[in-house]
Amino acid sequence: MKMRQKIKAVFFDAGGTLFRPFPSVGEIYARTASTYGTSCNPEILEREFYSAWQRRGGLASLGSETNEEKERTWWYGLVREVFESHGGMPRFDEFFAALHRSFEEKHLWEIYPEVVSVLKELRKRGLTLGIVSNWDLRLQKVVKNLGLISYFHFLVSSSVCGATKPSPKIFKEALKKAGVKPEETIHVGDTYEEDFVGAKSLGIQALLLNRNGNGNSAPPELRISSLEELYRWI
Repeated sequence: MKMRQKIKAVFFDAGGTLFRPFPSVGEIYARTASTYGTSCNPEILEREFYSAWQRRGGLASLGSETNEEKERTWWYGLVREVFESHGGMPRFDEFFAALHRSFEEKHLWEIYPEVVSVLKELRKRGLTLGIVSNWDLRLQKVVKNLGLISYFHFLVSSSVCGATKPSPKIFKEALKKAGVKPEETIHVGDTYEEDFVGAKSLGIQALLLNRNGNGNSAPPELRISSLEELYRWI
């Protein structure tokens, strides 16, 4: 299947699309806690993390203006809430500083197997590549530390843009940076509302990445299980 118009740019979500926490958020939290003398159940921490994230409304709750201090305070509150399931953490400030800093490091992330080869091929074909992600101000550091920065012409994070997906504002900013029209663009991400619905609302061609075969609301013909399937549309 081909898109209706020649594609000139491809936008990617970051987490869950290009890379993921390794081995998981819960495991990372538990491992860091163990260095401070506290034993935690990674599965419980994982559940508590996503529950706290949903209750807080994700990074969208930071509003349109943010900075490193504001983001750090937001994460501080979320992590403290997560560890309430284990009765709290001793030396919490010291623990949080180490945990927060560690998420910029390469070894806590796993790049999905096909990502590098796909990015190389798309660049070879002359496409403009960008990341459009609901992420804090550390996105560029993470992408750089993972060795992916050279494949992208630009990065647009919600914290820098002042809007989170599915807001049209963040996609408009990406289109402006790429210098393309919506119909000349594909956006691929792993969340239905943020990525698929958000992109399509602006007329951007959207593909929903569904690596695990979980059910979702996107039409079957617009779901992919690997980024290698992008070639069918370009």
